[in-house]
Amino acid sequence: MGISNKINLGFLVVGFVLVLASLVSIFEIGRIRRSVGDVISVNVENINISSQLLEVTDQNVFALLSQIGITPDSLLELKSIYDDTRFNRYLEATGTTLATQQEIALTDSIMFAYAAYMQILNEAKSVWQENQYVQRREWYTNRLYPTYSRLRKYVQDLISLEQELLHQNTQLIQDGFYRSLMPGVIAVASSILLLFLLSYFIRIYLILPLRQIRLGVKNTLLFKTKYQVKLPSDDELVDLNESITKLCDEHNKL
Repeated sequence: MGISNKINLGFLVVGFVLVLASLVSIFEIGRIRRSVGDVISVNVENINISSQLLEVTDQNVFALLSQIGITPDSLLELKSIYDDTRFNRYLEATGTTLATQQEIALTDSIMFAYAAYMQILNEAKSVWQENQYVQRREWYTNRLYPTYSRLRKYVQDLISLEQELLHQNTQLIQDGFYRSLMPGVIAVASSILLLFLLSYFIRIYLILPLRQIRLGVKNTLLFKTKYQVKLPSDDELVDLNESITKLCDEHNKL
């Protein structure tokens, strides 16, 4: 194989390694983006929906709590609470994005807790009509508030779970990013090693033979010695060396 072909082959190998590493890195990053990116979007959406569930629950309880001190003949304003369909809409929205058994179990708990909360809330009208402030407060403290607290706890647990899942998926992307860099790092390290080997090859098979030829020609010209440089390779330098040997032999005959 000729010298130029050997050098070209060396650079071709280096380029191939770099291109292959780039393709692997691009594929890995794309795979991670497709597999985890959508999941992170779902986690963020579930966190927002869970926060809205918590907000609606607090608003309804605070609306009822603000009416504990009204007079018995006053009308209890519960229409806005009963007609509020936001909680059910938000809960239905989470049902289409749940992926783990923990999420499904917590959503079921929220559903049952909300049903119990609404059932106790139905007692409010009769409590308000038949009782005074003290009895209303006792009903709120002993009946409604524990159910509300349980419902609120389940919603908060769902928010915490979604935040934990978001953290885990974000960590997966970060780990995948570093993992996708590894082929590039390995390729760069391999390319540097190949370049060192290529440099060593050029020195051994090109520079050193040229030095031997130069020294042999110099000795022949100065001291009329026989040109006896032998090259182990089989390339253009061998042809050059044979031509120089003939010229030196002709020179010595003069």
